[in-house]
Amino acid sequence: MISFLHTSPVHVATFDGLLDELSPGTARRHRVEEGWLAAARNGGMTAGLAETITVAMRDLAADGVGVCTCSTIGAVAEAAGSDSAPTIRIDRALMRAALSHGPRPLVAICLESTKAPTLDLLNHEARTQTCPAAPVVVMCQEAWQHFEAGDMQAYARSIAATIRAELGRDKPDCIVLAQGSMAVAEPLLADTGLPALSSPRLGVVQALEMLWKNA
Repeated sequence: MISFLHTSPVHVATFDGLLDELSPGTARRHRVEEGWLAAARNGGMTAGLAETITVAMRDLAADGVGVCTCSTIGAVAEAAGSDSAPTIRIDRALMRAALSHGPRPLVAICLESTKAPTLDLLNHEARTQTCPAAPVVVMCQEAWQHFEAGDMQAYARSIAATIRAELGRDKPDCIVLAQGSMAVAEPLLADTGLPALSSPRLGVVQALEMLWKNA
């Protein structure tokens, strides 16, 4: 079984769809905790919040693989795992893929609370691969109001517009949509001439590989 921890209900359908496409019949369950992202944004990753996330992820991973789809809390969620009950954050596979295109990814982020965890992960992957990393960070904060309002088309358009403005000044190696929800902007960047990468599909592929390995 693959068990997901989300901080928005919008992700449930996305990940169900990916599993239905990539591995029909794979058992899955979803846990949605919207308050945990709000708590991390407002008060940082406190010891109490970290313990709550850790307990939840260990429970989710007990029947197979636990997957955290939120970049802000991803580091804590991933650290909760063990060899027998593995946990992953969906953006780790994203960062590995980004570095395969070169050391200068454009990393687009909507939330300030996601910035440090995302860049820490990118730098960790760069050290693991013994390759350089010099990301171009683009903050898309204005887009988040559309996500909160449930207007995913406006959310995608705002993200894409901010990224295109940066591409007019610089030419990175690829485009990284750092948060899982930002995958909706990927089709709007298809004509940039650069690989546009997002985490949901890459994360599900990694989760399936881990599930099959431990079967």
